[in-house]
Amino acid sequence: MEVELADTSLLPPRRAEVVMLAARGMSTKAIARQLGISPATVEWHLDEAKDQFHALDRVDLVSQGWMQGLFRARMLAWMLVAFSALPAMRSRPTPMTGTRPPAVRSVIGRTAIREFRA
Repeated sequence: MEVELADTSLLPPRRAEVVMLAARGMSTKAIARQLGISPATVEWHLDEAKDQFHALDRVDLVSQGWMQGLFRARMLAWMLVAFSALPAMRSRPTPMTGTRPPAVRSVIGRTAIREFRA
């Protein structure tokens, strides 16, 4: 999923990059490699962001970011719009008769249970 920052005013630019990459699921080493900084610097930025958002750990930081409107997901929004445009498949008329299919109910009576035990 493509995560991007929705509100860039909440974090300094470098910290925002680190938190955004963490929200994408990247490890500390991968973030450090991509940004050209040390893993200790990545951890420092994440710790500062945790303090700012009152988060206990990395997962809580990302969760707090989503709840406070820091992130937005481009693919998720597009998929929700696409799925909301699709009609409900169960209530569509069948192509042959133009009527809705009857509800299917399976009834198990005492005789069926007796036959099953035998």
